[in-house]
Amino acid sequence: MRTFTKTLTLVLGLSAFGFTSYMLYLFLKKEEEDDLLEGYVHKTNFKTMEIKVPKNVVRSLIGRNGSNIKQVEEQSNTKINFKDRVDEEDKICIIRGTADSCNVAYHLIQDFIVNQPVLETEDLWIPIACVKNVIGRGGEKINEIRSLSGSKLTLVEDEKGVTAKRMVIKGTREQINVARSLIEEVVEQSQLCQQVIHESLSKREPRLPARSPEVVKKVETPKYEKITPVPGQPDNQFEVYVSAMENPSKFWLQIVGPKATELDCLVEEMTEYYGKLDNRAQHVLDEINNGDLVAAVFQYDNKWYRAEVLETKYKSDEKVAKLYYVDYGDTDYLPCKDLYELRTDFLRLHFQAIECFLARIDPVGEKWSEEAIDRFEELSHVAQWTKLSARINGYSIKEKTRAKREGSPVPGIDLYNVSNEQDVDVAQELVKGGFAIFKKGSDLRSSSRTTSTSNISVASST
Repeated sequence: MRTFTKTLTLVLGLSAFGFTSYMLYLFLKKEEEDDLLEGYVHKTNFKTMEIKVPKNVVRSLIGRNGSNIKQVEEQSNTKINFKDRVDEEDKICIIRGTADSCNVAYHLIQDFIVNQPVLETEDLWIPIACVKNVIGRGGEKINEIRSLSGSKLTLVEDEKGVTAKRMVIKGTREQINVARSLIEEVVEQSQLCQQVIHESLSKREPRLPARSPEVVKKVETPKYEKITPVPGQPDNQFEVYVSAMENPSKFWLQIVGPKATELDCLVEEMTEYYGKLDNRAQHVLDEINNGDLVAAVFQYDNKWYRAEVLETKYKSDEKVAKLYYVDYGDTDYLPCKDLYELRTDFLRLHFQAIECFLARIDPVGEKWSEEAIDRFEELSHVAQWTKLSARINGYSIKEKTRAKREGSPVPGIDLYNVSNEQDVDVAQELVKGGFAIFKKGSDLRSSSRTTSTSNISVASST
């Protein structure tokens, strides 16, 4: 009986265990089937959508470091990327997520595209003389205008034009208007400054008497065709004065521009200062040596200038000095007692005389004839402050002729008188008159000129 009872208890125990195990199996199986069913439902609800985005909008849509597109992904709970389309104006934007999420992202992107500002393009013509002011040193000014207006500015360099360059402005209408206003303001200020310089230089008086027309044999000047200038090219011409000369192979230029105005102010200041006996008494020189820089009067106009002592010698028991006027290039002899110490603040401006030679030609014979020198002086209006157009055409090595300062390479210059209706090539005029010959291999077509009101900055440190 006890044995039967044990057996029955064992059977019932096993049955209870099996039943429990079976029920647990059914529960887990149902849960697994529910998970599979839920995954199937999610899978069938997953969707991919495509939307065309104009290429010029893609960068704005993505945003800096992808900030804009990440925000769309977060708001819509989607994943977004782009697919290129070759030779198409649009890019394909691919949206992945549930149907509802894709719809949200689609509408967000669509609204972004629709609300993009309309970009326009407009041309603005800038006078050549004002272009450097609009650009600024190292592009500083044009970058400032870009930053303030938000527009894209492009200066067209490869176009031909007589008086202006084309600036392409791209942006919204508001951005274009701001950029145009800023550029026009710079141009206006530049033109006012040029007008002041022009008025100042127009008051210059000749340092030498004009050559009498009877002294020089007149040569009929042939007519020349005007050549359309090419702005932005390296051979652009610049305005100059011929301030002094020895012959066509050795003369001196001053650049027309702000430095010429500064020089005029300096001369007036020196003339006023050294014109007073008390001031001169403070700057008497005990000793004068070759290479000294001094204040000296110029005998023709009685104004005071900066000069370098080239040599000293005795003439009729009086010590005299040969002077080189560093801002003009001419030379003269003065008694040493009439030379005075140059006040240090009068050295603030670079020496303005630039030694040059006339390119492309040589004299007929071994040296320049007096007639050739006279004709060159007439054509170049030496010290008469007539503006000529110049272009650098090579260099030559300069021998040391000064007391303490080494010479720099001497530029060869093409000179043109463009003040009248006909352009006059000075070198060609000398050849036509029989005073000079063209060098072998020289470009005979160089008689063309480029009119330009802009100047280059040339500093002489001799």
